Amino acid sequence: MKKFKKFGSISLLASGTFAFLSPDFVNAEEYKSGVYGAINIGTGKFSDVTQPGAETIEFDTGFSYEGSLGYDFGKRFRVDVSYSNTTSSATLGGVDIDAKFGSIMLNGYLDFPIENTKWEPFIGVGIGTTNGDMEESCVAAADTDCKDDVFTYGISGGVNYALNPDVDITTKITYLGFDDFEITNVGVPVTITETETLSAYVGMKFKF
Repeated sequence: MKKFKKFGSISLLASGTFAFLSPDFVNAEEYKSGVYGAINIGTGKFSDVTQPGAETIEFDTGFSYEGSLGYDFGKRFRVDVSYSNTTSSATLGGVDIDAKFGSIMLNGYLDFPIENTKWEPFIGVGIGTTNGDMEESCVAAADTDCKDDVFTYGISGGVNYALNPDVDITTKITYLGFDDFEITNVGVPVTITETETLSAYVGMKFKF
């Protein structure tokens, strides 16, 4: 419930603030509506996990990617459905382990094209679900289940640079906040609370 309240506050805040190099390039403010797709790659990090009565597990930055398909309503507002996956590693008991987080999100974006330039800053919010795979941190057994699907909210911001009217280069930072993960390690239930990933991407957006 705490996650839902936090997402609601962030959504209100975001809403309130809101062939290459062609010579016949259309200015950024002259927008057309239509379908678009994007592919991004970059790095991401899972938050450190504090275990009651045990040492904190510190995660490192790892590989992250994202793909999305959406619809641009013209100049200011667009929506898309995205899938992202972030792998973050840590050392647990002297052993290197990976945790993986695959997120399906419904996102809404506000674009702010800068007049007479090719630059377009944007901000976005989203909701969805994440599958957390922490099996490498658990002991393999019949009563072990170290995967969980949890509610997820997201905030992102970045900038597009138009190579031509149909192709943009995109840079973006995305924060994903997760509800509590409930896993079972050799029959022992474990709750992992107050976790998130932070990812930085660079990629391309294609307008169809």
